[in-house]
Amino acid sequence: MEQVLTYSLFLLIIVITVKNSAISLAILLNVVVFRAIPYVDYKAPYYGYYNENDLILGAILPITCYIIILSKIFLNKSKIKYHTDVFDLFILVLSIVMIISIIFSPNTFKSSYYTCIFLLLALPLYLVTKVYFLNTKKYKTRFLQFLKSIVIFAVAFSILSLYLHNIAKYPYERMTFPGVYPIPFCLFLCTALIILLLYYIKPSFKLQLAKKSRILFSLPVLGIVLFSIIKTNTRGPVFAMLLTVIVLFFMFFKIKLHIKIIMSFLTSLFVGFIIFISAFDVQKIAVRFINLAPKDAESISPRLIAYLDSIKLLIYRPWGISVGTFGDFYSDKNSSAEETGTYAHNLFMELISSFGIVGALLSFFFIYILLFEYNFIIRNQEKIFSNIYLFTALVLFIFFFFETQFSFTLNTHKGFYIAMAFYSVFKFKFINSKYEHKNSI
Repeated sequence: MEQVLTYSLFLLIIVITVKNSAISLAILLNVVVFRAIPYVDYKAPYYGYYNENDLILGAILPITCYIIILSKIFLNKSKIKYHTDVFDLFILVLSIVMIISIIFSPNTFKSSYYTCIFLLLALPLYLVTKVYFLNTKKYKTRFLQFLKSIVIFAVAFSILSLYLHNIAKYPYERMTFPGVYPIPFCLFLCTALIILLLYYIKPSFKLQLAKKSRILFSLPVLGIVLFSIIKTNTRGPVFAMLLTVIVLFFMFFKIKLHIKIIMSFLTSLFVGFIIFISAFDVQKIAVRFINLAPKDAESISPRLIAYLDSIKLLIYRPWGISVGTFGDFYSDKNSSAEETGTYAHNLFMELISSFGIVGALLSFFFIYILLFEYNFIIRNQEKIFSNIYLFTALVLFIFFFFETQFSFTLNTHKGFYIAMAFYSVFKFKFINSKYEHKNSI
């Protein structure tokens, strides 16, 4: 039965991809949830397990969809448009460094496997999204369809998950769709909640939707998604939402950031942190004076240990440990922290631990990009905030960036990559329209 459902779901998503690529991208972004559908016992749901890697729905399906989307574009367009920017440069350098780092890996198989996932599943989501929206005439309509699809799927999975969690004989304390980690499930719902909130915050968003579509954004729908997020009892995506609000608040009041001062401060802080870690036993100091130890544990928080380990690896292995091997170097061997210690839980810490000095330079380069983009938005704040498409892309980009500071790895930051693509596309459209407007005067 599972195989029948798997292949049926596979064919259904392929058909959707052929007919509407925007909806397909919404599915691929959250494929970890969709791939769990065939394996759920809907009569007696069981929690406490997570689906293993699914070759059909987790790998072959996304790759096939990417090929279909690109094929549609290349067949319908005689000339393909593609605008390169600093995000492309970052992605390109990251890909090259990741491949080269395999040479320095203590476990070539793990690093090669990790890199293949990044190159075949994560990176194409960025590229395909960018190519698709740069070469689609009705890109605004397609973007709205993408957003509506996220909300529709989130509401459907919320209702189903609430039902399954309620009837389960031994329900898991953190609600999720059976077989899916609570963090990506909560991230999926938080993405939908952001879209729903933008609908109420920005009147121009509401005007872009047909009257029938507005029912989807009603308050009861928002309430269902919000209640489901609370039931997941997951912190990372919620913190990311709060931090997004703070950054938008700064932008709204045009609080300018001085790039040189901030970069100098961060560099000094980073160097000082390295010196401090190399000279002192930070874990003992933290446990003795700062009470960062979790309940029933003898060490500081597993995530903080992962961050400290990343800096220590930079000191003792300046060229990094490549990707996918962090768990082999995690210092806390406590079985309760085994899952947490498999990766660095932070975008910059993973870059630093994986690629050493090069990773540190990549981190500072990306921080510089973020500060530059922030000041660009400040300078054009009124026009950007009134452009619902660029503004939505911006909010999603900020949200997913903050989520990279708490969870996931370089090959699973799919939300971050697709949001980066959206921001890149709509910023390019915004600058072009601004330039064309000046020339017409």
